[in-house]
Amino acid sequence: MEHKLISVALIAILLFMVLGNSIACTPTTQYDLTTTSTAGGNVTAPGEGTFPYDAGDVVNLTATPNAGYRFVEWTGNVGSIGNVHAATTTITMNGDYTITAHFALGTLIDNVPDTSQPPTNLLPPPHLITNYCAPMAMVNVLCYWDVVMGHLNAKNVTAGLPANTAAEYLGYFMDTNNAGSPARANGGSLGTLDVDIAPGTLEFVRWDGANPFLTPPPVLPAGKLGYTWTVTKNCTADYGLSLAFYKNEIDAGRPLVVSFLYWNPLSVGINVTDPETEEVICVYAWGPNYGHSLPPDPEEYWSGDVGHAVTGVGYILNWDPDGAGGLPSTDYVIVYDNWATTPKNIAIPWFNWKCLFAVNP
Repeated sequence: MEHKLISVALIAILLFMVLGNSIACTPTTQYDLTTTSTAGGNVTAPGEGTFPYDAGDVVNLTATPNAGYRFVEWTGNVGSIGNVHAATTTITMNGDYTITAHFALGTLIDNVPDTSQPPTNLLPPPHLITNYCAPMAMVNVLCYWDVVMGHLNAKNVTAGLPANTAAEYLGYFMDTNNAGSPARANGGSLGTLDVDIAPGTLEFVRWDGANPFLTPPPVLPAGKLGYTWTVTKNCTADYGLSLAFYKNEIDAGRPLVVSFLYWNPLSVGINVTDPETEEVICVYAWGPNYGHSLPPDPEEYWSGDVGHAVTGVGYILNWDPDGAGGLPSTDYVIVYDNWATTPKNIAIPWFNWKCLFAVNP
């Protein structure tokens, strides 16, 4: 009996050893995480490349943008990422995953129209083709909300008119070149007075069959609908406050009109493609103040009450576009000028601003 017990014990020990070794030798399932990035930044945790992890591991992810860029989102096999819109997040390894960190150059509103001077010159009296920048800059904003975005409070506000024609109507309501509404403050100046931009815009936007206003405007275009909007004028001279105001509008997805004291942008020969929108952004510096535009553009003259208006569509903060070159790191705004001789996206340092006109439909 004693030998039988010893035999049973030996068999049990052998079985335990075999089963134990079998359990201990079962390999752990591993998965590969492959990380890449677009231009403008890097994946700094866990790095870029392919990394093995055990099944179920929770891996920390960090996407770090370069100066002037911002993180946008993670794409690829993102089903187990905690937050695809957070630069710092986690991914749980339940399979082989390939993910990409996307970066954008500053912040840029897509698909804003870019209308250039002159107006169509259809309305009486004949309009001068110079100093028509404010209506041109503002019509981009109106067409953005009406045509591009189809905003419920902007439908047919431009009556389906060509942008240059809608700008001519806007110029009437702003009394641009003193050739429009006598309700405005312009007493004979070329261009559009700062004080006339906001009320002229609001009157044009509200104009419809039920709101003809006391000042006789041109004939109401067929299909023109009127709405009540808000236009906020900001002429603060404080760098931080004015830039914060501008940035807030762009962050909210609202293009705005910026009036500069003068306009003499000089190309520095640097063009950068935004990796997110694929828009080409052309870098400019400020030239000296000549008090008017230079050839080949028709001459404009600016005074204390008239600046040069452009459409603000984006910004790049603390940006050094030429790296170790001669340009300093500073804050840039991205604007559409309204001369056909300038490119679409001009990035220019935030200096020489005069007034900002924020439009909220």
